[in-house]
This record gives sequence, structure tokens and C-alpha cells, in this order.
Amino acid sequence: MNNHSDKKMYLLYHEYKYGEDNECREIKLLGIYSSEQEASKAIERYYKLAGFKKYSKECFIVDEYIVGVDTNWKEGFVNSVCLDWNFEILTSCFNEWLGNNKSHDELWKDEGYYSVLCNVYKVVYKIKDVKELAEYIQQVWVKRLNDRSKGFDDYIEIAEIIISKEFYDF
Repeated sequence: MNNHSDKKMYLLYHEYKYGEDNECREIKLLGIYSSEQEASKAIERYYKLAGFKKYSKECFIVDEYIVGVDTNWKEGFVNSVCLDWNFEILTSCFNEWLGNNKSHDELWKDEGYYSVLCNVYKVVYKIKDVKELAEYIQQVWVKRLNDRSKGFDDYIEIAEIIISKEFYDF
């Protein structure tokens, strides 16, 4: 295995969506092959079988991987309990910043406010610099709430509150 192409493998799976709004997904891992041609032959075999033949061939997916190379989850993962808990903490940070005494549910019903929280939540694990996080929050706050009443120091304050909660490691 000296050259790059010798280290490739091809993962074959079958995927389709179902439900009223295609909200559910079914995935079946079918095999791992040493070439695209072998994976294509496997598709032809599977396509003739019960269940598989009622779906189009587009439901068969071949992904190419390089053996020995990390592809996913390079920065770790969290479970849904941690995510829910951290979203509540983020909400509390904004409550503290705004001087609100509202419940989380009350705040989440406000579409604009909830949108701000969701946008900030997407980056809170990645942005560790106070100024960079403050700039991002300011941008989202103005865009989602059309509120220009706060100065940059206000956004620095919320960024510091958030960063002090250490959303970065579970």
C-alpha cells in the first residue's frame, strides 16, 4: 500500500426518507469495498432484492474514504442532554445581561430572541475570543431584532458572561 489510491475504501449504504414530511430517515450499511467497481456490482446485487427494489437506485450511496485518516468527529461530540443543558445556560446568560426575570420557555416563545439564541449557540463552542464573539453577537442581535440601542461594550459584556461559562468542553 504505497500509493494513495491503494488506501481507498468505498462504503456502500442505502438511504431513504419517509413520513408525512420526509422527517424520518432509514439507513442501512451494506458493505465496504476496495473499489468503486466492486461497490457498483454490490448495488446491482442488492437492487434485485426484496425491499431494495421498491426504491430508486439513487438511494444507494457510495462514500469514498482513505484508510487510516480521521474523517468525522475530529473535535469530539456531545449528547443531547449536554446540548439542552448548555442552551439553557446560554439563555440564562442573556437573561442576566438583559436583566430579565422571565422563564426560559417564555423567552423561547419570542421568535426574534429565540433566533438570536440559536445563532449564538451555533458558534459558542467555536469562538473563544471575547471580541470576536461580541462582534458576532452584535451582528446577530441587530439583524434578528433590529435593535441598535446597545454599544459595543454591551456586547463585550455578554461575550464575557458566555465565555466564563466554558461551553468549550464537556
